[in-house]
Amino acid sequence: MSKKTIKVKRKCCHSRPPCKKCPIVVLREALKDAKEHEVKKAQKKSKKDSKGKKSH
Repeated sequence: MSKKTIKVKRKCCHSRPPCKKCPIVVLREALKDAKEHEVKKAQKKSKKDSKGKKSH
């Protein structure tokens, strides 16, 4: 998996700790949430598939 570059139009204030309004922080959290949702969806699908295969 290649690392993708995130481009933003608004400048970051570079505060420490990072503020919640900085665009890079917002994008990072959005990507993290999307990844979590994708993982949960995949787990649910695999669980459903395994139940279907166990039928007697």
